[in-house]
Amino acid sequence: MKILELPPSWRMRGIVITGITPRLEWFTGDELREAEAFHRERRRDEWMAARVAAKQLAILRGLCAEPQSCSVARPHLLIRGQAPRFVSVSHSDRFAAAAIDDQPVGIDVQAVREIPERASKFFLTTSEVKAMRTCTIPNRLLHFWCAKEAEWKRRGGQPSTLKQVPLALTGESANGLRFESVETIALEEDAIAALTRPTS
Repeated sequence: MKILELPPSWRMRGIVITGITPRLEWFTGDELREAEAFHRERRRDEWMAARVAAKQLAILRGLCAEPQSCSVARPHLLIRGQAPRFVSVSHSDRFAAAAIDDQPVGIDVQAVREIPERASKFFLTTSEVKAMRTCTIPNRLLHFWCAKEAEWKRRGGQPSTLKQVPLALTGESANGLRFESVETIALEEDAIAALTRPTS
C-alpha cells in the first residue's frame, strides 16, 4: 500500500492510497458480512479498499491502534470507547480515499481519464460551466466533478443531483482548484482528489 502525498492542511483529515491489497483481518465481522453481499468481486474490492483507507487514517491519527478496533458505518467511523467521528470514503480504479473529522466531511478521488467537456451540462450549472472554462489547469472538468462529489458527500447525499450542489470557484493553483467549501488537488500517479474544508 502506498500513501499519496497530500497538502499539509489535508493530512490529519484525509488520505489517498493506492496499491491496496485488502486483508480480511483488517475488518470486523459486520464489515465482512457487508462486503460479502456484493456479487461483483471488483465492487467488493473497491468497497474494502475505501475502508482500508479510513482505517489507515484512523491509525495514523492515533484514533485506533489496530484496524479491527474501528469500523466504517457511514456517515460515521466507530471506534470502541470513543464518540463516533464523521467519515467519508471514495474509490476510483486503483485509488481509495477517506476523510475523518468531528463535523460532516466529504472526500472524492478520481483516476484521471478523459471526460468530454460537453458532459459538464449534466452536473454543472451555467455559471459553473463559465467558471470551469476560465481555468487553465489540466483535467479541469474532473476537478469540478471531484469537488461536487466531495461536497455532495459532506451534505449526506443531498440534494438528489450533483447539479444542485453549489460550487463557487475562488482560486486556481498549478495543481488544484479552491472553492468556497472544497479544494481539489492533482496527485502523483494520475489521480485527482477533493476534500471539503472545515466549516468552523
